[in-house]
Amino acid sequence: MSKLDEQKKLLVEYFQQGCKPEGKLTLGLEVEHFVTHAGGEPVTFAEIQNVMRQMQQPQDIPIHIDGLYMGYQTAAYGVSLEPACQVEVSIVPRSSVAEILDIYNRFYLELSMTLATHGLRAWTVSYHPTRRAGELPLIPKQRYEAMDRYFKNTGACGMQMMRGTTSTQLSIDYFSERDFVQKMRAACLLTPFFALLSDNAPVYQGNRNNAYSVRTRIWQDVDTDRCGVPPHLMDPDFGFDSYAQTVLTRPLIVALRGNRTKAVGRKSAQELYGHHMHQKEIEHVLSMFFFDVRLKSYIEIRGADCMPPRYIAAYAQLIKTIFGSQAALQNVLRHYAGATTGDIANAKMAVCKDGYNAWVYGRPIGKELAWLLLQARSRTPSQEERALLEPFARLTVTKKTIREEDTDNE
Repeated sequence: MSKLDEQKKLLVEYFQQGCKPEGKLTLGLEVEHFVTHAGGEPVTFAEIQNVMRQMQQPQDIPIHIDGLYMGYQTAAYGVSLEPACQVEVSIVPRSSVAEILDIYNRFYLELSMTLATHGLRAWTVSYHPTRRAGELPLIPKQRYEAMDRYFKNTGACGMQMMRGTTSTQLSIDYFSERDFVQKMRAACLLTPFFALLSDNAPVYQGNRNNAYSVRTRIWQDVDTDRCGVPPHLMDPDFGFDSYAQTVLTRPLIVALRGNRTKAVGRKSAQELYGHHMHQKEIEHVLSMFFFDVRLKSYIEIRGADCMPPRYIAAYAQLIKTIFGSQAALQNVLRHYAGATTGDIANAKMAVCKDGYNAWVYGRPIGKELAWLLLQARSRTPSQEERALLEPFARLTVTKKTIREEDTDNE
């Protein structure tokens, strides 16, 4: 057996171990936030480190990377830093959207109150609210420094993506390889809709923004090797093996060596690692690919902007209902049967160009959003949960984006 085949076997086993017992779907939530001074000046690495140290409790576990303090882990969530001092909270998966939002809201309140004591504030927008990306320094993390250098040669928007954007990401369970394939395909097909519903960049490069889905457009011009729609998604034999083949044979940029990272440029994991990769090495390789939807020991849906809490609640409820209902999942796959990876890419660009006037998969997007929300509402059991979807329903009816609907994004 060749080295690549043995490596693929290890990754496939890792994915198989990630299969959860069939049952109620759980969601993990990650939200990134910009932090600035009250006057809009960017926060420094030392300032945000002080904030996180103040928030960390004695029972929490500190996170150190490359010998530097980068956050902490509690029983319910982790707090860490993204490339230009964006603060990310990552909530441990739960089946209740209400419980997830309760944890998030308590964290956000604590963050806001702690920041205020330092003359700082947090933002729930998807592009930096006061500065151009080039004005924002990177934190001293070797992985980010290597990525920043690498992306200068792979696309026009790597700097903007790393320094200037924030997102809302949801992770969902998969119960088998077949279930993974169906959920991955459905999530990619729906990414253009998630991009429009979450569109929340009132400012872009320091100026008022009127363009649709800026963050989505940026991601299309970062690095085709690791962004966009996963390769071979609609091939009949797409599955764990083909996903493993992709991440093992494309440039890795950064390799994990013990507890340290090292820039490796265009060398692939297949070249850099031996026949028997350790779990930390596997997890690192998977983390270096940023497809719209990516596979780890869960499926991570990455297409949404950072949003205010009520829209996060609507998004989480939409994802839970569509992917937690086999009937809704099958309806999505049937509704868009025959769509290709090229069609998905074209749909995203149509949203960036035309917003609520876009045509996606040969249909007007307004009608498609109404259809999608109907799928969710009809399978949402309680009135309280249906109410969570209302912010998205209102956007669809009024044909407004969050950045247009919400003048106060604090």
